[in-house]
Amino acid sequence: MQFNIKNLLIKLWIMCLSSTGILILIYSLCGNRFDITFYKILITLCLGYLPYTLLYKRLSYKFQKNILFFNMCLVVILIDIFIPFSNQMVIIFLPLLTIIYKNTLVFYLTSFFSVIYHFGFKSLSHHISMIDVLIELSYFIFYFILLSIVVNLVIDQSKTAYIFKKTVKTLILAIEAKDLYTRGHSIRVSEYSLIIGKHMTVHGYNVNLETLKISSLIHDIGKIYIPDGILTKEGKLTNEEYKTIQKHSEFGAQLAEDLEYPSQVVEDILYHHERHDGKGYPKGLKGNEIPVHSKIIALADTFDAITSTRSYRQAFSLEDAKNIILENMNSQFDPELSDVFLAVYPLLVEKHKKVNSENYIHY
Repeated sequence: MQFNIKNLLIKLWIMCLSSTGILILIYSLCGNRFDITFYKILITLCLGYLPYTLLYKRLSYKFQKNILFFNMCLVVILIDIFIPFSNQMVIIFLPLLTIIYKNTLVFYLTSFFSVIYHFGFKSLSHHISMIDVLIELSYFIFYFILLSIVVNLVIDQSKTAYIFKKTVKTLILAIEAKDLYTRGHSIRVSEYSLIIGKHMTVHGYNVNLETLKISSLIHDIGKIYIPDGILTKEGKLTNEEYKTIQKHSEFGAQLAEDLEYPSQVVEDILYHHERHDGKGYPKGLKGNEIPVHSKIIALADTFDAITSTRSYRQAFSLEDAKNIILENMNSQFDPELSDVFLAVYPLLVEKHKKVNSENYIHY
């Protein structure tokens, strides 16, 4: 369950630079002069994360996270000190920063420190009465209770996402353990599907990339129920064997439903072998009756199948794969995908070369 340090650092810089612009705008419109307070806050925003940015690539992940946390705390505290009026910036922000650890103990320790900081260095310095302290402390306790609920929800969601990811990986490994020739197939189909899906999203198609990623990763989970002798048979399948292997999309949809995947994922799996001309399976859907995700997965699945070596044949060349797919537009594939496929073909080729040269497996 690693935290993406690079993405967080980028967001912190964007936030600081945006705040810098707002600070300059406020002083330009409302202030008579740029005073020392302005420059203190400006320097903190512009340089606060510079030391960490220069160092973080040289640190191990464990130290990256720890040092970034303390760096974030320092920036928040400095801004809190420099702002010339009473506020609760540290009380609000420091406990939230602990989400980076996904640990409730760190949250409670930081919350305790925030209260001590506030009363020790802010409130008490203004000589407020005991009754005011009690009222404000009551407010903080209520705030931390609400905040702890939010933090715990985030942590629980993170753990759920982690378990979900591991479940998907387990399903993929279970599928591919049955047939060494298809090792990495699910991952590649997902990669190809997302390339196609991202292009279609930009051009106005209704594609949910998160759902597509899940659907394409587990599109073949129904093959768990197909006998090994049929999956790995080197010769031509009999009609009965072919009918058996066709059932994998129904088996997969039922398994996805039993595992409580979203209904869209279930449909994507069920219909990923339907054809534009209505000659596919299991329902014989045609044209716009087929969900767009299923159309994308079918295209990506075919591209990977053609360009991969199987037990019964060698892989086709990339150019042959391109021609075969284009020849089957308006029969197997929706002709609307013709321009899409041609547009993303160079990206598919690039991805294909990468995964084959690096023996690329990424979950």
